[in-house]
Amino acid sequence: MKSLHLAVPAILLTIGSTVMMFVDGSSWAIGLALGIVALVVIFMLREAIDWKYYLKHPPKLELPVLNFVKKVPYYKQLSEEDKKKFRQRLALFVIAHQYRLQSTAGAEDDERIEAPEDLKAVCSIPAIILLFNQEDYLIPKIEQIVFYRHPFPSPIFNVLHHCEWNEEDKVLVFSIPHLYKGVIEPFIYFDLGLYEWMRAHGAILQEVYTWAQFEEKYQITQAQIVQAIGLPQPDLNAVCQVLNIHRSYLKEL
Repeated sequence: MKSLHLAVPAILLTIGSTVMMFVDGSSWAIGLALGIVALVVIFMLREAIDWKYYLKHPPKLELPVLNFVKKVPYYKQLSEEDKKKFRQRLALFVIAHQYRLQSTAGAEDDERIEAPEDLKAVCSIPAIILLFNQEDYLIPKIEQIVFYRHPFPSPIFNVLHHCEWNEEDKVLVFSIPHLYKGVIEPFIYFDLGLYEWMRAHGAILQEVYTWAQFEEKYQITQAQIVQAIGLPQPDLNAVCQVLNIHRSYLKEL
């Protein structure tokens, strides 16, 4: 982290001034004060400092993540320049959000397990696809993503389902196996990741459909969408946009 690097001189100044105060008297008090002030400022601005550094020097994706990205249909049809843009945005997007695995039964309620890097990428790829042609792509309405290893109930929906957007807490929740399938094979399985990122972003489709019109146009039934999501009342607007996005580049593959 760049902020940690910047903090090193301030730490050395603080330690050195403290030592010299015992050796040479209070004349080093100014150095001690400057060191402490610098550390406080760096601590308060650490996220902004680190983010500015990452924008200029985007981190590279780890090899397992890169290998997975290469399998994603949307990524395959991009130009080499856009593929680089996709990889950089994905790396930055992951840095900007928090990801955790839901603790297993019997674990402490407040135990937090950070998600592995490949799972972070799987979840974030749909968000990159959603806003790939826009400058602002971070979706600040979501701060944290939580993963279950299986379908889950929640305080909002007391039935087993596969994905959820909690607007109040700024959280997305996913069942890992159901999320994975839609990202890697979006023409076979419904892309739950893109669906929830779409809902959180708030994009609105201009055309308004009923479920009957939807089924006639897309040749997919409401029951199939309900089964994919696990909830009885899917957001039809978001469903349509997910299918439109993936179908828009199908001919390029």
